[in-house]
Amino acid sequence: MDSMKNVQHKELDKEWIALILQAKQLGLTAKEVRAFITQGTESKFMKK
Repeated sequence: MDSMKNVQHKELDKEWIALILQAKQLGLTAKEVRAFITQGTESKFMKK
């Protein structure tokens, strides 16, 4: 079964793409980017 058939095609946000490409150029891993985003989100909720 081809899993690509189940993928919905959505328009990607150009700013997100630019950020991910910049992170990649800096040598950051997906895990590091994910941790950074999660960390920022957690601190945002803790301030409330």
